[in-house]
Amino acid sequence: MMTQYDPQACCWRGPHRPAVLNPAANLGPVLLNILERTPKKPAQVNGVTGCMLTCDDLRRRSIRFVKFLIASDYRMGDVVVLIARNSDNVAPIVFGCFLAGVTLNTLDPSFGLEEVEHILRLTRPRTVIGDCDALVVVREAAFRIGLCLDKFCFLLHEINGCDFTPPDSWISVDELVQKQVEGEDGFVPAYRGDSDELIAAIVCSSGTTGLPKAVRISHAQLIQPYQRVIQLDQNDTILCFSTLYWISGLQMLMTGVLNGIRRIITTQPATPELAIQLCKRYDVTLLLVTPTMASDIIRTLAPTERLPSVKLFAVGGSTVPKRLRDEVNRRVLVTGRGRILVGYGTSETGNIAYELVPREDSVGFLLPGVSAKIVNEYGQPLGSNETGELLVRPVHPFLGYHGDELATKAARANGSEGFVHTGDIARFDSDGFLYLVDRKREIFKYDGFQIAPTELEELIAELPGVRYVVVVGLPDSDHGFNDLATALIVRETNDTASTGKALTEQMVIDHCARTVDGRARPQQKWLRGGVIFVDELPMTASGKVMRSAVKQLAKQRQSLQSTNS
Repeated sequence: MMTQYDPQACCWRGPHRPAVLNPAANLGPVLLNILERTPKKPAQVNGVTGCMLTCDDLRRRSIRFVKFLIASDYRMGDVVVLIARNSDNVAPIVFGCFLAGVTLNTLDPSFGLEEVEHILRLTRPRTVIGDCDALVVVREAAFRIGLCLDKFCFLLHEINGCDFTPPDSWISVDELVQKQVEGEDGFVPAYRGDSDELIAAIVCSSGTTGLPKAVRISHAQLIQPYQRVIQLDQNDTILCFSTLYWISGLQMLMTGVLNGIRRIITTQPATPELAIQLCKRYDVTLLLVTPTMASDIIRTLAPTERLPSVKLFAVGGSTVPKRLRDEVNRRVLVTGRGRILVGYGTSETGNIAYELVPREDSVGFLLPGVSAKIVNEYGQPLGSNETGELLVRPVHPFLGYHGDELATKAARANGSEGFVHTGDIARFDSDGFLYLVDRKREIFKYDGFQIAPTELEELIAELPGVRYVVVVGLPDSDHGFNDLATALIVRETNDTASTGKALTEQMVIDHCARTVDGRARPQQKWLRGGVIFVDELPMTASGKVMRSAVKQLAKQRQSLQSTNS
């Protein structure tokens, strides 16, 4: 699967490969059709309770929920918020909404009041479904913005040892979908309209640089790409900790159902110990984690211990350095059976590239039907090995941000026939491999030179004793037009084991200033803002570093140091 350059259009294209499933069909009929084919096959297993649902269980529970929506007079265009952990009946809720043509807005139960309030302002939902502790937050957020919610439907009411008693007016989804209803055996899903325009879900941008945007995802976008994963078959098992707030969680749900692959779900927080335990207990063959979790799994496994069942160790969500890839292959997987797979995509465009053929720090080739351009700051196209912003034209059109037309207009490239700004700085090499250099909004300047944080982060990560590192630009008090590269580092717990001495600020500064053989590195990339050692970094619920929060932390620490001195 190779990426080809089109010199006339000045863009790169993934291979032409028509979808096996019909994107013109709505999600509901596609899902029910697939679930009907293997009714007795296990579709989902709860890693906490052991509860197993077959394909027929999922199909029947989905039909019961859509019938509840129809009986409650829910219609196309209505928005339903889902804010829940991965419990047994989350998938039937999702599929029921798809069947009804209702738009599902997915939030994470870890969201605070400010974040929930922000999204509710954008999506103006009619109903909310979720775990009881999360519904309490939603209720308060709705009250604060004057939003009247039609129904509160709850899933889990006993969470982390806290037995919350829901009000009598709240509806138990678990009870609702387990009761047989009239006509479920003969249920025929309705066609809800053009799948390219029909909104299946509203997911949020990652939220690593501020409050998230509400991204519309069409039915066609969720049908077209999630089929036949290379190296996997119907006897395989998926494990992904992401709730459906994250596009990765939604993607793994669709990958599992549309491929007939069993999924392991859990309501417990993601930890390396739990990931290892579930992989061994259920012979997980496809594991999807963040780079942070991948690093923690490596450190948690005993030196001789491996995950023998894993065939694809998928890592996504942020840059994956070559060192981490090599460590996963060497320390986690069984040689000849498993391999690491790096994926790249955005909430707005879906999956963009997969690293099916490893090469250095590349994220691989464009996926079938995807087109991309590299442009300079004036929007002019660039060629091979030239660095600029990556524009992507997905297979199915980007539907914009819900409740934010200005942001939608800004995301769509002017006169670009469906191309969308990714905000990522990237390049293609002459063989069509895509390399991510940095986030456009995260690049800062010193004396007019652009500094890409990930370049320094990868350099610092070479040092023994570095567990996590984030580089930010802090304002130069003497020259306001400059930003000073500043590293925030979480040290390894036992960072003296390999070198005999603890990692110090000067060691990091020296490493960024000179190569191992003593040659000076470019001066604009020196750590002029110094090094700040911290116990932990602010992260999102899925393990992504929140750069805006990290920068605020760096400013606070810098200010404190100035006051004390």
